[in-house]
Amino acid sequence: MEPRGVRIKRMRRKRRKQMAKAAASSFALSSSIVVGAHFISPTYAQFNSTDEADSTIEACFIFPRTIEQDYVIKSEDIFKKLGEQIQQALSIKSSITEIDADAKLKKIKPYSNGHTNPSEPASDSSASIKGLTATRSSLESHINSLQNNLSTAKQDLNAVSTLSSQLSASIQQLENYNTALEAAVTNSQTHTEELTTLLDTINGFKDQAITECTYEEIYFEEQISKMESFSKNAETLITQAKEEQTIAMEKTISYKNKLNQLKIMESNIQDEISKFESSINHLNSRISDIDAQIQKLEKEQQEAEQKKKAEKEAAEKKKNENKPPEEKPAAAPEKEKPSEEKTEPVEEPAAEQPQGEENSTAGNEGETTQQNESPSENTETTSEEAK
Repeated sequence: MEPRGVRIKRMRRKRRKQMAKAAASSFALSSSIVVGAHFISPTYAQFNSTDEADSTIEACFIFPRTIEQDYVIKSEDIFKKLGEQIQQALSIKSSITEIDADAKLKKIKPYSNGHTNPSEPASDSSASIKGLTATRSSLESHINSLQNNLSTAKQDLNAVSTLSSQLSASIQQLENYNTALEAAVTNSQTHTEELTTLLDTINGFKDQAITECTYEEIYFEEQISKMESFSKNAETLITQAKEEQTIAMEKTISYKNKLNQLKIMESNIQDEISKFESSINHLNSRISDIDAQIQKLEKEQQEAEQKKKAEKEAAEKKKNENKPPEEKPAAAPEKEKPSEEKTEPVEEPAAEQPQGEENSTAGNEGETTQQNESPSENTETTSEEAK
């Protein structure tokens, strides 16, 4: 960009050319009027028979139309162009996403020192099935706690990654906004210099125009007031753009600092996730070892029980082999059913015997009764021997 002094000199040369052009136009118009009067006068005299009168027309070096078009309207066009550029840059602000990073970070626990992990159960030295089972239950409970922490850490990592992406996008938007504002402010400097040059020019010939061209002073005051309002509004827009630049730069710096914090937090969370996963794998390996140890103990216990059972059966078998054989008990005679009655044969009446023969018969009956009772006595003796 060219230096300010060079631009001012260039604008002054341009202003002198404009003034010379305006003066030349006014002089040409005045000359044409004067020359035309000389051509008209003789013709007019022929019809009036009067002497030709001397006519003098004094021309002004600048006309109101020139003031309005080359100064007032031009100032308005310059202001509109400046305003469009600044407003276009300011409109980018509406597309920038505002992010309250602090509020979102409060929901995430710090990971600088890691989460509080549940203590790992100690190994069971007794190596009993009951002790190993208890250790296994403790390890499974510990794994559940680690898995909960791992799930929370992954959710936090996802939240931090999302927030980092949002901040990066907002930083890019703010940088684009700042670039647009910078370009608008830079271009506005050239426009404000043009407005200043036009004001200086019209203020420079105002007194001369009032004196030589019989302008009223209020006319110039109105035109100059319009031009000053354009310059004032332009300065207001430029100030607003510069303030927005400052805000955008401060917010960009703040977002970049937050983004650096999120990167550190993201790294810490990833480290914690790795630790959680490593601990879970280690505990699962311990559980596998315990399961193998329990299976080994159960197998040994089963083998011991089978061996004990076999030894017991062998001992009983040996004992039975060494035991003397038992005497088999005599078969008991079949008893007659009480319901059955013996059918005695009908004896024919015998002839009367002498008394001696009667006694002999009675004695024989007694022996027969005694012989019938003797088998039951023999049966009782045999059962006592068997006992």
